[in-house]
Amino acid sequence: MLDRIGLDRTDRRNLLVVMGVVGAVTAVVSEGTLGVRLPVGLIAGLISGAVFVVSTVVINRYKPAHW
Repeated sequence: MLDRIGLDRTDRRNLLVVMGVVGAVTAVVSEGTLGVRLPVGLIAGLISGAVFVVSTVVINRYKPAHW
């Protein structure tokens, strides 16, 4: 599915890295019990992943030809 929207292999790897780092950092710095921190980190990781996909697709589609 990600191939259809224009994400190549390195973009998919970067997506997983971004989601993992944002989710882990958010889970560590958020307050509450472990049962609260993990869903907060998961939700933050999913949101950052969605933003990453949208921004990468827009950049790949509208970037200048000399890039």
